[in-house]
Amino acid sequence: MFANQFLSNEIFPLKKSDSVASAEVFMQDFKVKELPVVELGKILGYVSESILELTAENKVEACMDINIDAFLVKEFTHYFELWQRFEHSKSDSLFVVNSENMFVGIITAKDLIKQTYSKLSLAQEGSFLVIEIPAIQYSPAELARICESNDAKILHLMVAPKGTDANLLHVSIKLNKLYLNHVMASLDRFGYHVIHTNSPLDPNQNMDDRFQWLLKYLNT
Repeated sequence: MFANQFLSNEIFPLKKSDSVASAEVFMQDFKVKELPVVELGKILGYVSESILELTAENKVEACMDINIDAFLVKEFTHYFELWQRFEHSKSDSLFVVNSENMFVGIITAKDLIKQTYSKLSLAQEGSFLVIEIPAIQYSPAELARICESNDAKILHLMVAPKGTDANLLHVSIKLNKLYLNHVMASLDRFGYHVIHTNSPLDPNQNMDDRFQWLLKYLNT
């Protein structure tokens, strides 16, 4: 998942001949705080809401900032790094260029969030659960083994510390099964504490339990 997969189809750059008034309208319509100024495929600079508020000039060319490094990303910049760049730049838009530094398009944080939902398998059918474990015990391979032993595949996994305690993790797991009763039972058996799930109650659970008890009875 790279930058060129998240380009906006609705936002276009400014020209240096655009008026300041037009730039302000574009930013309001696009709901962004910065826009690049592009001429013949090259990014000359950018303008921001704060720059426009302080200027008395009529044209974008006269008030643009040429320090654009914080906003530039290559078209094959990975998704993870895009989020880092948004965080470091404190911007809501990034300007994408190709290997020859020619303008390719614009990515907004809002569009990145929306597209992330589908691209990271979060929209696929299934349920999720959250487990709480000490960081030292965290093992993706072990979690995958437990889930797969119950015919469930991990579609997405996210790890975050519990509040300010880096020694305790909350692991969110999206699985390709709607009913996770057996998965949660196995996790509990291996010492993983499930603290939340959106999995509905399996209507066949009672029948499954009775079947398991029957098998145990027949094998004794």
